[in-house]
Formats: sequence, structure tokens, C-alpha cells
Amino acid sequence: MYYSSTSALTRAATARIALRRSTVASRRNVTSPTITAEDKNLIPIRTNLRGSALLNTPRLNKGAGFTREERQIFGLEGFLPYDVHSLEKQCLRAYNQLCKQPSVILKHAFLASLRDQNQVLFYRLMQDRLKELLGVLYTPGAAEAVAGYSSLFRRPVGCYISFPNQDGMRAQLEGHLTDVNRTADVAYDSNKPDDAIDLVVVTDAEAILGIGDQGVGGITISTSKAALYTLGAGINPNRILPVVLDCGTDNHALFSDPLYMGWKRTRIRGKNYDQFIDRFISNCRELFPNAIIHFEDFGMANAYRLMEKYKNIPMFNDDIQGTGAVALAALLSAIKVAGSRLSDQRIVIYGAGSAGMGIADQIKDGLMILEGLDKEEAARRFWCVDRNGLLVESMGNGLRHSQMPYARPDAEVEHWTKEDEDKNGIWLMDVIKNVKPTVLIGTSTHSRAFSEELVREMGKHVERPIIFPMSNPTVLCEVDPADALAWTENRALVATGSPFPPVKLGNGKEYVVAQTNNALIYPALGLGAILARSKTISNSMLMAGVNSLASLSPALSNPEASLLPDLADVRKVSVDVAAAVVRQAVEDGNAYDENTLRYAKGKGDVSLEDYIRGRMWDAVYRPLELVD
Repeated sequence: MYYSSTSALTRAATARIALRRSTVASRRNVTSPTITAEDKNLIPIRTNLRGSALLNTPRLNKGAGFTREERQIFGLEGFLPYDVHSLEKQCLRAYNQLCKQPSVILKHAFLASLRDQNQVLFYRLMQDRLKELLGVLYTPGAAEAVAGYSSLFRRPVGCYISFPNQDGMRAQLEGHLTDVNRTADVAYDSNKPDDAIDLVVVTDAEAILGIGDQGVGGITISTSKAALYTLGAGINPNRILPVVLDCGTDNHALFSDPLYMGWKRTRIRGKNYDQFIDRFISNCRELFPNAIIHFEDFGMANAYRLMEKYKNIPMFNDDIQGTGAVALAALLSAIKVAGSRLSDQRIVIYGAGSAGMGIADQIKDGLMILEGLDKEEAARRFWCVDRNGLLVESMGNGLRHSQMPYARPDAEVEHWTKEDEDKNGIWLMDVIKNVKPTVLIGTSTHSRAFSEELVREMGKHVERPIIFPMSNPTVLCEVDPADALAWTENRALVATGSPFPPVKLGNGKEYVVAQTNNALIYPALGLGAILARSKTISNSMLMAGVNSLASLSPALSNPEASLLPDLADVRKVSVDVAAAVVRQAVEDGNAYDENTLRYAKGKGDVSLEDYIRGRMWDAVYRPLELVD
């Protein structure tokens, strides 16, 4: 019979797979809870699916990559063309198809469709061409996909929790947990339900990638961010739950869209909002007690206070902490190149929103943890400018809570020289002339705000000015790196939020512009916290990750090189950063996984770094084993 697993041919193929599986298993050290990074992908995944059911399961589907043996065992010969193609050949085909898509939004849709058909192929294609395709999967491609979510919708991905349906929230989350538990090979060390989810990526979609409130379309940000955890640090995609909390929307254009799929009500605020978030967090903690909760693109009014409110659980806000962490890593690299110290810096931040204040907070923590300054001393190293000018104490209630520590005393600025005495407020050029900063960071989304006059003024007083125009996308960047270097006689140390090509310096040299991409740190931070089973993500763990990332800077050995590692090397970088996070968690008494503790203390059969590599998910086709 065609589907029979009892034929001689099928029995022989099954026996060969079983022998391969037992051979790999026999190579385990009996004291090791994991196999080596080289062997882990040889252990078969067990499934009872056959034929079209197997082909329609993206976690297991290999398409033309199914071997001859697998086609016989799983009844696939009548469902696939004859030739067997390698994963590399499949990637080439998929890439050629992608390149034929005429726009970024269609390229994004193609990648989403590929992910929904063949999980391994999607991640392998992305991994092999990460720098090229990141802008399609995430920004700016994701921003277009979010805005057009309801018109582009094909199939649901992730978890949708709406305010009017919140009474069923637990059941909705349990449904996804049940789905994960039915998935082959998702558990690391057990099949307990509370081990099935490692990471929850959640958004309320109020502040999406510079395009604001996008309602239910925010699920695309959660799924894209989840994919970056896998691409950056090898977190098993089947153990990540992307979530959108549909709190309504204040984007009234969505109300008039007949295709809009979310809850057509104004966004909930106050007590209703807080209770909704509390309910979600409580359910996650009960159902996924070991999971990290990643907050993404919450509005500024909520982002800071929720981060403070839930600081005693393993949670992380990428917009605040991730942006700040990668900026601090670049800054630590820059000051080493400049031969200075962090505490010697005078730091001007242009753009005092969540990203700018997150950067200030992270650098402030660095000043406290790394150089022993107290909170007030550290805050005095900053001058922050927003749309109303320099933050000063007399702004009173006009200051957000996150801005208050950085407001300058009015007496300090009372006698400053101003360019326009008739203009209210103290503006960026005034700050540059009076403070003479060593560091200028832009998070304003004010295109070309760092003018030639301003950059030259800064460069007059500083030997190696550190200039980080971090606004995304490229068109909103505060200064082109080539201009920043030209206006400072190539003395500036530059990092940007968007990717830029190397800058020609003359004499055959070029300056490689670092991209302060959060993906260099937050996936590794998550991986380290997951492996340690940390109860919180502490400032010291975050700082350990920052220090590790900074230590990998190519600029430390070549002044013209990038201040940060290349994004193409993110998987290698993540091993070192995750190891640093784990070791800090152990030192803090915040690591509760016995296996990870043993390796972190040097008592395992391999190094901690090798142990981490062995726990990372790889985009490869593993053998399949048929079970009844």
C-alpha cells in the first residue's frame, strides 16, 4: 500500500534513520544535558504526519528538500517533483523569486508567505542575506506591512487579544500553548507545558516604527521582532509567541476602512488599560512562568511606567533598553578609540522621546556601574533637547517623568549666549556653543538637523567628536556620515541608526560606519536570560551584554573600522554576549537553570560558549522519523 510503513523498502530506510539517531545519541557525554553544536541537527524530529499534511506544516516541510528515503516513508512521492534539491539550491530559487517582486511591501509579503510555507527555508534565506533583507523584514518593510495589514491579510500569525474579548484571554493563550505542545521538538529538557514558551513578544501598537498608532496591524511588528530573535541568537521560533493587544486605536483612518480587522473603538486609557495589561501579564506568568516578556512599540506615556511596574519579572523594553544598550556599546568603543573615559563626556541628546531617554538612562547606568558615579552626578553629564528646546527645571509639568532627571537648572543657562535672544527656549546650536559637547546623539527624526555650521562648531572644541545620528529611516537621519566626517576633517567617530556605505577618506582608505542596530544585543540578551532562567533582567545583566558587545568592536584594532561588529556576524556575536549575560546572572544569584549554572561555573564537559551554541536553533533540515 502506498502509505504503508511496513514495506521492506520503508523498513530499511527507517532502520537507517534509527541507526543514525542512535549513533548521535551515543556520542553524548553522560554528564551533558545537551549534544554538541555539530551533532544536534542530526537527531531526527519525530512526527506522525504524512503526505499533504506534512507538506502543509511549515515547521516540518522541506519542499523539494525531502530526501528519497523521507519521500518513501512519508508518502510524498506523488506530491513532489522527482528531483531532490539541497537547501542551498532552494535558497537560490527563493531569492530569485524575491528579487522579482517590484516593491519592498511585496518583498515583505513574499517573505511572510515563505515563512508560512517552509520555516527552515525562510530562516536560512534570511540568515544568509541578513544585511540585505533586514530592511525588508523589519524597517522600513515592516512599517509598510503594518500600515497595510488589513488589506494585505492572508492568514493569521501569532496571538490576537482584544479588549472586548479579554474574558477569554486565558483560553486564548492556552490555545497557543496547546498548539506549541503539539509541535515536534520544541522542548529543551522536558515536555512540561511551562517549558513550551521561552519568549513572548508583545505590542499594543500605539507607537509603531515612527508611523504611530496602527491598531491590530501591530502583530506584524511582533512577528518580525520574533524572527530577529531567531536570526540573531538562534532562539527556537516555535518557542516564541508574538502577541498584539488590541486596545482600540486613535488612528481614525482605520475606522473608515471597511477592511480594517481590529476593534473599531478609540484606544482605551487609564484604569481599563492598566487592568487589561495586568491581566495579560498575570496570565503569561501563570501559563509561561519561565518566559521572557519583550515589550515592543508601546506609546511613550505607557512604555516607561510599564517597564518600571514590571521590573521584577523577566521583561525587557527594546525601544528603551535595547536602543540605549547598543548606543552605549558604540559609545564605549568610541571613547576607547579616542583615549578617553565615559565620565569625561559631555553628552547632548537631540530628541527627548522614548529612544533618546532610553539612551540617556542606559549611559547613566553605565556611568554608575562602570565608573561609580551616583545618580545625580551621572545625570549632570547630559543636556537633552526636544521640540521645546533644552530641558530645564522651569518646564515643570511640561516634562515627562523620564525627562525630569535630565532637566538642567535654570540658573546654569541664565547667562548663556543665544543665537536669537528674541526666541523662547534654548535650541540645539545654543547648547552646542555653550556646552562644547564631546558626544552628540540624534533621535529626533529631524532630517539633517546636524547642519554643517553645527558640526563644525562641535569639532572646533573636540579632538575626536562622537556623532551618532540614530534616527530611522535613512531619510530622517540627522546628518549623513560622509558630511560629518568631511566637516570635522575626518576626526569624527560616527555611528548611525540606518545602514550607510563606507565613507571614502582619501589615500585609499575608507571609514566603515557602524549601524547601531538593536539586533546586535537584544536577541543575545534574551538568549542569555532564557538559558539562565533568570527571574528578572537586571541592569547589571544588560551592562554585561553591553560591555561584551563593545569589546568586540573592530575599531579597537583598526581606527577606520566600525565601532560595532558587522550585523552579518550577529550569530557569532550573540554567543559571546549571551555568555556574558549568563555569567552576570550567575554572579547576581539570578540564574536558576541547573545545567546552565554548571557550565557557567566551568563544571560542564564543554565551555559555556559551546554549550550556548548547542542550544541555538539552526536553519537546517533535520532528519524526520515516522511514529504512529
